Amino acid sequence: MIPLLAQISLFDSAHLTVLLYTFGGVAALMIAIRILGLVLAATHPQKAPAPVRSTADPGAGTPPTDAHLLAIIAAATHEALGSPHRILSVAPAAPPSVEYLMQQWSMEGRRAIYSSHRVR
Repeated sequence: MIPLLAQISLFDSAHLTVLLYTFGGVAALMIAIRILGLVLAATHPQKAPAPVRSTADPGAGTPPTDAHLLAIIAAATHEALGSPHRILSVAPAAPPSVEYLMQQWSMEGRRAIYSSHRVR
């Protein structure tokens, strides 16, 4: 009597054909994705990044700021820090990144799950 494992052959023609078709399909898909990436990179060039302002001269190139806004910021700085400080520049905050926003949704989901459980 022949053992069961000896009867199974991984290299018979049917298994080998399926294996070669699978690897060939994956390779073709990888090549198609690479070609699509090259085509999109050629047709949609990235814009040059905006120049970064130097912090050595904060007053250069900044738009004039509303005097009331500066007064409010100066008062808040004085109240929080307790001593007079000089405000060198005021700039709008950058919008949050996609990663930061996704992290906020993850934290909210965890909070909702944990708050739905009861301690026994």
